[in-house]
Amino acid sequence: MFERNLSTRAAVAIILSFILVSIIGPHTLNHEDVENWDNLSYWRLNPQGVPPEWYGELVGLPKTEWLQGERQAGAFVFTYDFHYSSSPSDIIFIPNSTGVMRIKIIGPDGREYILWDGYVFGEIHFSKNPSVFVRIAGEKCNVTPDGGNLLFHDAFNVIFSKPTEDCLDHPEFLKGEYKIVVEGAEKEPRIRVLGKSYGLLGTDTVGRDVWTGFIWGMRETIVIAILGSLATVGLALVLGTLSVLSSWVGKIADFVSRLVTVTPVLPVAVSAVVLVAAIDENYVIKASPLAIALIVGILMMGNVSRNVRSMVEEELRKEYVESARALGGSSLWILRKHVSKVLVPYTVYQFALAVPGTIAFITLLGFFNIVPGFNWGTIMSQTIREGATYRLAWWQVVPVGVSIGLLALSFVSLSRRIEEEFLKR
Repeated sequence: MFERNLSTRAAVAIILSFILVSIIGPHTLNHEDVENWDNLSYWRLNPQGVPPEWYGELVGLPKTEWLQGERQAGAFVFTYDFHYSSSPSDIIFIPNSTGVMRIKIIGPDGREYILWDGYVFGEIHFSKNPSVFVRIAGEKCNVTPDGGNLLFHDAFNVIFSKPTEDCLDHPEFLKGEYKIVVEGAEKEPRIRVLGKSYGLLGTDTVGRDVWTGFIWGMRETIVIAILGSLATVGLALVLGTLSVLSSWVGKIADFVSRLVTVTPVLPVAVSAVVLVAAIDENYVIKASPLAIALIVGILMMGNVSRNVRSMVEEELRKEYVESARALGGSSLWILRKHVSKVLVPYTVYQFALAVPGTIAFITLLGFFNIVPGFNWGTIMSQTIREGATYRLAWWQVVPVGVSIGLLALSFVSLSRRIEEEFLKR
């Protein structure tokens, strides 16, 4: 008994935790990130497809960060604390003015190397300028790598390595404070180091913050799941109950119930969503969450409605029903006053089972590029939507998968408890 109570309390705690996070979490996010989710240029300052920062700390991957600068002797000096086992993927220079500028980096050993010396029109992504690394490799390591080959190497190894002959492929990293000095800038520029880790849940293949998608999508996912499950049990209760009547209403309800039971859910759901949805400028199918919830509710109610019908038929054969009929009670009155008391616990039990199934279903729709609003299906569909080659990145898949698993186990545990109470009665 104690173990059952403990598991029930844990299940309720997990469910309430997800609901609480889905309510509070979105208010902690930058809404510009959400509004620009499909604006690929908005995410250009993020590294692409990198794991979370906490994972990066464990394996020595540099994090993504803005550098703080200060004015010294007419120049702007930015400090970068490098203490990692891998070099950053890029350094981005964002000027607030144009003109001739000289940008150099000074290592902890005092050696300095020129990154840029010329006119600056706009953003500079140093990773896209292989000639800089070829020159620095010659000055620092006495090697002259081919500029084209640098595209397939960590070119920044040359900058953050000790002056050894194999500083490109097998660098010995020189850790400490690096200074990036900008001369000739009228206004303070900004410098962003693109590391190989980012945020709480990393980034996807185009640089979007997975944590933003996960938290913002949680709310709508849970809303659709609850509304869809309510539609499932509500429609099943109505159809299953009415289908036992001998009138034309009962015959129609029975026909619809049987039809939905044998209908293949996934292909019909995809077709139905396409009919009620719209395609935006990015060729993404968008549908109203309420429409998705109703479609899911209708398609998933078949077996539940047949079970409800069987329960109603069994109840109608009992003696107390015959007594009620002898006293003049109509079929609808008997269903409402007596049979409904048996059906309510069962529908609550079915609701607890339907919620995780609905969450898994709408997430699965993401693989078909059907995104009803902004939910966990959005994360699953993003690589398909951008036409990118799918690469299994655990920080994109695991959070959603574990969350669905926890919610499923919690609702199943809760439904078993409801079932036990139902059987006692």
